[in-house]
Amino acid sequence: MSKRFPFTWAAAGLGLVLALVLALGGGLGSAPGGEIDTQAARGMPLLTRLFIGEFGFLITAAGAFWGFKHRRSQGAEIATLIAALACVALAVAFLVMGIGLWTETFPTGPNP
Repeated sequence: MSKRFPFTWAAAGLGLVLALVLALGGGLGSAPGGEIDTQAARGMPLLTRLFIGEFGFLITAAGAFWGFKHRRSQGAEIATLIAALACVALAVAFLVMGIGLWTETFPTGPNP
């Protein structure tokens, strides 16, 4: 591992914390069928969940980019690869969650 604390590890850790905050405080899974409940009586407001999801995506995507770039320039470090792959998985999860929040908020069907 390098002498400096790599950004990839910090991004992976922060991404895990943000994912935990969204899972516990966002009212996820409270709708029938495991869908995202945008009108949850308890939990964070929709705009807060969207902000956390977007911030989490940007941080973990940057961590994945930095990890793969660092790995290519510094040589093969398995720890950096693991952290970069964790960042990729978290970035995909935040992206899917964000798209799910937007599609539940703005349905594509015709207005009654």
